[in-house]
Amino acid sequence: MINNSLSFLIKCNLTTQVWLFNCPEGCQNTLVQNQIKIHQINNIILTSLEIDNISGIMGLLSSLSLSCRVQQVNIFGPPGIFQYLQLARKYSQTTFRYSLKIHIIHYGYLTINKHYLLYANPNDPYKHTFTYILLESEKIGRFQLYKAHNIYKLQAGPIYGQLKNHKRLIMPDGSIISGKYFTHQPTMGLKILYLKNLRAIRLSAEMLCKLTQLIYKNINEIYEL
Repeated sequence: MINNSLSFLIKCNLTTQVWLFNCPEGCQNTLVQNQIKIHQINNIILTSLEIDNISGIMGLLSSLSLSCRVQQVNIFGPPGIFQYLQLARKYSQTTFRYSLKIHIIHYGYLTINKHYLLYANPNDPYKHTFTYILLESEKIGRFQLYKAHNIYKLQAGPIYGQLKNHKRLIMPDGSIISGKYFTHQPTMGLKILYLKNLRAIRLSAEMLCKLTQLIYKNINEIYEL
């Protein structure tokens, strides 16, 4: 536990990217203790502009400049984050060796990459704090090896990978086969909900529907996808 701020990581094993939610004081020390390399952090998501959530962000951004492997860092935050970073950068006389993109969150979906979406819903009319939902795209079903090898007599090779990705292929005899018939039903991706606290918040049915992980205040964890 760093402090009373909610700070956690989501590490994607598919892309090796790390998404950092909030950056309190002592954040870098916690990353080192958990053997997280800071150059893997490509996205920083701020749930509010409270000092407990942003006090360590300039130190982290400065440390990222020391790594030659960092090309771009995205910061997602509520209105006011751009002005805060401008002033902090001016008075600390800090320069960044990478491209820093600041995304001002208002409402709706944000595309992180082709596999994940971030949904932001403000908790108040002034957009000071947000409820976040991280949505993972559905996963392709398990490949039916028996059907491909024993029934259709398809030889093992790259063709199996193309069928698993639901490609349509023309066989030597002129017949057309579709990969969607060689996989089981797709499985639902993860749905992770962030809440600042569990009190005095009215949740819509859409947010709680098919929830796989609930994250709320006073928890510091690392999650792997």
